[in-house]
Formats: sequence, structure tokens, C-alpha cells
Amino acid sequence: MINIDKYRLSIERLSVFDRLTDEQKIETAVKHCSVRDVVDIFTYYELEQHPYSKKLILEKYRNSPQDLFHYAGDMIGGRWLEAEPMIMTSPGYAYFYSRDVIKGRWLEAEPTIIADMAYAYYYSRDVIKDRWPEAEPIIMASPEYAYNYSLDIIKGRWPEAEPVIMKNSYWWQLYKSYFKF
Repeated sequence: MINIDKYRLSIERLSVFDRLTDEQKIETAVKHCSVRDVVDIFTYYELEQHPYSKKLILEKYRNSPQDLFHYAGDMIGGRWLEAEPMIMTSPGYAYFYSRDVIKGRWLEAEPTIIADMAYAYYYSRDVIKDRWPEAEPIIMASPEYAYNYSLDIIKGRWPEAEPVIMKNSYWWQLYKSYFKF
């Protein structure tokens, strides 16, 4: 068994789980514990890849892209195809999933990610690592993200976005100072 000090598990809690079958451990953990505690319990009892655990987690957290993302990354350690439709309902967690789990573009989730200017910018910067022409009109709507996009992605002036950046004196001054005009 794993050292319990690494996890937030008490001897009292484990004494209850020790007497249960694997399926009962899974049911009890999912029913009564937070997803973080479930992760610790499943890891301690080596239940993270058990098909029943995935099924119950998916049922309980189907409306929580955050918890499904964390379970995929922390427990499965890779893509969780059955949970992807739920994860991609959140621009933020679709971005995190593509960056941290897929470690690349997630074409199916791009329509969700592009709906949020901040995550569109982050996705372009961290996942695509290049310009994302389809997202530029969305990103350009914000002086802050237009400024950051010009620095981090375009790595130069972005004339099409300058009228928007100009609307915010703080970002406009930074932009002019950085590009020295």
C-alpha cells in the first residue's frame, strides 16, 4: 500500500474502506467524498483505472467540467474520451484539457474556446503557439488581449487591432512604448 501521509486520508477513514469490496469502495467514495478525496482514495487502493470508477465519476460529475478535467489529468493521466463532450462545454476547461491532457490542438473544442477572448488568446499562445486567424476578431475586441496577442503571438505591431487598443490609455501607452512609436 501507498504511504497515507502523502494523501489526505486518515486511519479512521481507511478502516471503513478496508472492509469493502472494490466496487463498494468506489461507490462509497464517489457518493460521499469530494473529487479530490476520491482521487486520493482511488490512488491509495489502486482503483484509478477500474472501469466502474470511471463510470460513476462520469455520472456524478457530468455537469462539472472542472472535476472531469482533474480526474482525466490526475487519475487517468491522459485523454478520457467519454468525458470530453462535457469538458468541452467550458471554454476554460477545454483550454486546460487541450494544453495539459491532450498537449495539442483539440479541434472539436475550438468553437467553445473561441467564444471566450481570454481563453482564445491563451489557446493561441500556449497550444497553437502561433496566430489563430479565426480567433483574431474575438481577441481584438479587448485592448488587453489585443496588446498581449501582438506581443506574444504576432511579435510585432497589429495594425488592425490598434484602434481597439487605442481605446484604453493604459494598454495603448504600453503598446506604443513597446513598439517604439
